[in-house]
Amino acid sequence: MIGGRLKNSPHGYTTAMDPQQCIAKTVKLSVEEIKPGISVENHCRIVGLVAKELLRLYPESIRLGLFPQGIELVAACHDIGKISPDFQEMLYETIPGYVRNSLQGLENANPERAGRKSPSFHAAVSQASLSDVDRFIPQIIGLHHGFSPCISNLQKDCDVYGGPEWQKQRDVVTNRLQEYFGFLAADNAWPDLTEIQAAVTAGLVTVADWIGSGDNYSQMVLDSQWGDQEINTLVGDAVFRAGFRPLRVRKNLSFTDVFPFSPRDIQTVLIESVTQPGVYILEAPMGIGKTEAALYTAYRLIEAKEATGIYFALPTQLTSDKIYERMNQFVSRIIEPSAGIEKTHLLHSSAWLHDIVLGEDGDSGGSWFDGTKRGILAPFAVGTVDQALMAVMNVRHGFVRTFGLAGKVVILDEVHSYDTYTGTIINALITLLRQLHCTVIILSATLTESQKKSLLHIDTSLAGGYPLVSGCPGVTTEATNFFERNSAYDGQLQVAVSFETETNRTIYDQAIERAATGQQVLWIENTVDEAQGTFRILSVTAQEASIECGLLHSRFTRQDRTILEKHWVSLFGKDGRNKRTQCGRILVGTQVLEQSLDIDADFLVIRLCPTDMLLQRIGRLWRHRENDSLRPAGSRCEVQIISPLYDAVLQEKDNFGKTGKVYSNYVLFRTLEVWKDRTTIQIPQDIRLLLEATYSEREENGLAKRYKEELKKEKEKLQRMAAVGLSRGIQTLPESKAATRYSEIDSINVLLLSDIRTVDTGKKVRFLDGSWLDVPAFCAHPQQKRKIAATLLQQCVRVNEYSAPEPIKGLSWLKPYVYVGSKDDDEAPFRLAIVQNDEGLRGIFGENVHKTYSLQYNAILGYQSHKK
Repeated sequence: MIGGRLKNSPHGYTTAMDPQQCIAKTVKLSVEEIKPGISVENHCRIVGLVAKELLRLYPESIRLGLFPQGIELVAACHDIGKISPDFQEMLYETIPGYVRNSLQGLENANPERAGRKSPSFHAAVSQASLSDVDRFIPQIIGLHHGFSPCISNLQKDCDVYGGPEWQKQRDVVTNRLQEYFGFLAADNAWPDLTEIQAAVTAGLVTVADWIGSGDNYSQMVLDSQWGDQEINTLVGDAVFRAGFRPLRVRKNLSFTDVFPFSPRDIQTVLIESVTQPGVYILEAPMGIGKTEAALYTAYRLIEAKEATGIYFALPTQLTSDKIYERMNQFVSRIIEPSAGIEKTHLLHSSAWLHDIVLGEDGDSGGSWFDGTKRGILAPFAVGTVDQALMAVMNVRHGFVRTFGLAGKVVILDEVHSYDTYTGTIINALITLLRQLHCTVIILSATLTESQKKSLLHIDTSLAGGYPLVSGCPGVTTEATNFFERNSAYDGQLQVAVSFETETNRTIYDQAIERAATGQQVLWIENTVDEAQGTFRILSVTAQEASIECGLLHSRFTRQDRTILEKHWVSLFGKDGRNKRTQCGRILVGTQVLEQSLDIDADFLVIRLCPTDMLLQRIGRLWRHRENDSLRPAGSRCEVQIISPLYDAVLQEKDNFGKTGKVYSNYVLFRTLEVWKDRTTIQIPQDIRLLLEATYSEREENGLAKRYKEELKKEKEKLQRMAAVGLSRGIQTLPESKAATRYSEIDSINVLLLSDIRTVDTGKKVRFLDGSWLDVPAFCAHPQQKRKIAATLLQQCVRVNEYSAPEPIKGLSWLKPYVYVGSKDDDEAPFRLAIVQNDEGLRGIFGENVHKTYSLQYNAILGYQSHKK
């Protein structure tokens, strides 16, 4: 590269296209008919207007703090780089009948240079074209596709960008946009941004571009005359259809107006303590109503215009529809009927996916046509903490999540279950959220003193009461106003504790015997494989004894899992009181039973896990005390823990097996040491005692010392990984490859079909329930296209990468409907397999789909993988 010009470049450009001829996109009217679409200038104007409309939805105090005047102009200039020869040639070449390099100004254009990794990628041209402006603004504009483009040391008027003539045209359009939005160059139109303002503005620009590229504008062809009134109407409609609507809540609702019971003392303490943004922790026993306390607190903040919505973050994707239903019921009670927001909170349903039109990347086939991602942009959402954590990580569209969280009440549920790696990132997230004028409410039954200090960013002695509300009000990160407030708690539960080894098969007999007396038995394993194995053993005997037996874990298709959860929660949940006496039941599962479902068991069997998770699982035992009178005679509040013997572990004659692959051996060792001699525990009195005994720092010898050193090395490794993920100076990571936690994450969507047929219009697929769906090669109706996409997603199961079918070619027919990945990112988060009559997974042509594992699926056991 010499003097900003590419080696072996053409002789440059002596002319440039008229900006009115420069199109932002093409419009596909049918398989054969493609027309030039909206002009770059009109598209930029629309995106600026969308940004302006989005800003109107923020309370004034939050808007003024995060978005300085002039941000809509930044959004408008995002695509100025599309006024460049290579990009225009790339678009015009797709139009039937166009002769290559035939238009004035495109004589030397090369469309192959317009790819996203090329210096002439249009976002790179946009960034370079405004390189003279404040340092953050060019970067924001360049980031609008989710990553920093390659601009090297190219100058804005270099040959590859079209030379001085093309830059003049970009300047002309930039000046017209400044004038349109009421800013003149002489008036210093560009805002002066802080780093946090730049991050949230980058997300605003991207979302405004998505909305401004949606269905509404597809017919704005080049020769159409559109007045300001028509454009403003289109913009308002597009923003509304994308789910961004004025947030109007009913005034002066009491706690009992929102929930059908009076608040407990600890709930009242939280509600009265949180009156402004800041970081707050509610520590209270399982089943005491932490969720309701946090939601009502959030309502009070929204009512006072101190918040823009709620993001309820759960630890894993094992979140259940029951959590969504609780949020939906809450929203329906607080929202004014005229707010027009009724459908936006149905985040878990496929209807939400096709009713809410987010725009280009959020449309079918885009990477954000996914409720787990899109929810973070909605005013009310339940999602995973991973989506929030990526707001502080160097991943594609991380800043979109930053924008989505701005000003919200962010509820972090079950923080006790986060590992060290996630903890490193979550500390960075809390710092970011405070800068974003957010209110962070952390819910936990089980926090150690050191964990709490880390989350609150304080270094002071703690009172250690229980239940307890503590916090640091204010948007600054300084914890000078730290407080703690205790509350009385009059409920208690005595739980009998016993241990059994895995080799003792009487534990299976005991579960059957308990269920045979009519008890509702819950059995929680640490891995899906173990849960499937346990279910196989129990289900045969249970069937013979007329005991209903079921299995629930994360690796079912979304459709199957919805059916299973609905059934089992109707039996074990609050609404199942009248069904408890019908027969005995055994429900086997994984952490989904620990973390997401409000269910109540008469007898509990669990595999050893860290103390905080043991306590969380025990919280499902005799959870609904109103059921005590319905429990069969002889029922006893008891948990059996499957574990190796302590002495056998100490003498290294036994280990923790698969559980040691999920949790730290050192933490498991300390947990077993604390619990091994326990025959009863008192809830909540013993919670803090058990936690501190497990996690307190001490010197070790022998096996424990080795385990501790292994954990220390693993922590250091994970903290380094977290530091890399948090770094802004490295290459952007694909979202599916961004590790936000230590444990393996199910990040691959696998579409399971029983048949695929080629028809005249495209493909016809058969699902596992025997139903068929037409998947046309071209769908002219956007809503119908989104419905097809949402239906396909319901037939997907989410698994980890090592056990997913291997990537295959030939999925181009799915691209209009699902995000199959990007070759530029070396990303393949979507796979496809055919389920054969023997339940084995095969490829489209009957070929093997995995070299190492034999894969199977059925609606009872779910997704299975076994080494060949």
